[in-house]
Amino acid sequence: MYRNPLDLIRLFLSLFQDLPPLSRTLYVPGAILLLGYPVLTVLLGQTDDGQAFVTAFMAALAVRIALGFEGMVRRMLTKYSAVQAALLAIGFAAVPLLVLSFAADPVWCQRMQSAFYLVIGAIFLSDVLKNRVATAASFWPDAEMRQHLPNLTRAMVVYNFAFLLLNETLIHTVAASNWLLFWAVLPILAHTVLRALVLTVVNLDEGHPV
Repeated sequence: MYRNPLDLIRLFLSLFQDLPPLSRTLYVPGAILLLGYPVLTVLLGQTDDGQAFVTAFMAALAVRIALGFEGMVRRMLTKYSAVQAALLAIGFAAVPLLVLSFAADPVWCQRMQSAFYLVIGAIFLSDVLKNRVATAASFWPDAEMRQHLPNLTRAMVVYNFAFLLLNETLIHTVAASNWLLFWAVLPILAHTVLRALVLTVVNLDEGHPV
């Protein structure tokens, strides 16, 4: 039985000890960004630093989208027809890159990440308000996860808006070049926190002792 918030925090932190090795693909977009930005800065010159930032970010974002495209399509297929899922997936993949192609200010790249968390968080919040679990079910379709979907939906609201707040805080407190380091490690950080959060929800639902 969990009697106070400290129990929950202790459980959450303890689960970081049991995380499996991370996929190497999580490191690829960040590596492209951290290598591409200084190279483009040299090629384009310091006077065009904003364009170097945006170009390097677009290349890294395109790789990140490509790596996650198949999973995105699979989740959409649980809610839409094959044609609808394909069109939506292409739209979600193409729109951010299209917007950035007209940008020359790094803040567009930074706010693109905030927009992602805002949209996903709003979708999960809508499910909470309507007592639905459809979005969570698309992320965790296995039968053994069905009993956990209501609490996972609530947890994902907290997760996405927490990362939204973190991103906006960094935008206002660190230089854009330093923010690149955050974006580069974000997939690793987000994956680690999400897995620990899911395990926390599962343990709470199943009544495991702290």
